[in-house]
Amino acid sequence: MTTETADKATEKAAQQEKQAEARAEKAKELLKDLFAAGVHLGHETKNWNPKMAPFIHSKSGKIYVINLLKTVNNLMDAGDYIRRAAKLGRNILFVGTSKQASEIIRQESDRVGVYYINQRWLGGLLTNFDTIRSRLNKLRELEHQRDTGGFKGFGKKEIASMTRQITKLNKSLGGLKKMRGKPEVVFVADQIKDKIAVEEARKAGCTIIALADTDCDPTNLNYVIPANDNSMRSIKIITKYLADSIADGQASKRR
Repeated sequence: MTTETADKATEKAAQQEKQAEARAEKAKELLKDLFAAGVHLGHETKNWNPKMAPFIHSKSGKIYVINLLKTVNNLMDAGDYIRRAAKLGRNILFVGTSKQASEIIRQESDRVGVYYINQRWLGGLLTNFDTIRSRLNKLRELEHQRDTGGFKGFGKKEIASMTRQITKLNKSLGGLKKMRGKPEVVFVADQIKDKIAVEEARKAGCTIIALADTDCDPTNLNYVIPANDNSMRSIKIITKYLADSIADGQASKRR
């Protein structure tokens, strides 16, 4: 080995050690935040899926306690992946239609400019995308018509009908208006509530990142984030972490 090669190897090892130390420090802070948010509090022991056993730390009374060390590690891995995906310009979709997740999903998606579904999952969104694309085109067409004075030639009943159509389409597809192609990465905040989204994402070949509470089946997830999916604080901290990772990826893409 030449001196130059040895120097490069030493420099690379030092850089890797520095990165490992930074990750460990970040993991410590994240662990504290996740614990404070109650991310570790699972479902009652009578309502559990044995496939989640590797992610369970212990029992506390009638509930299972999630192993937060695994949550931290998996969340950071998911964050690294979604950061790279954002840097490469991949289509990312956030899904959360439960009462607890809906507004959080909208806020965080809007903040970093990714697509989202936060009301009702439309069957076929990923497996029959041509139909969804036609509805998106209709929504864009109607809004453009409204915003450029195209409604002036219609009567009140017709305008009211078109306005209702815009409202209805926005409720189900508003978070997808700017989407031009299929999502490639899908984050799901409640695997059971949005199980159809998970099934379609798997069939469509998307990378799936999802919260998985103690009653979930993590089998078809690419990145399992074991976590309480009933608590707004839990959903918020995890969704924000992933959104922040996307923002980092977007920023590095611009540099």
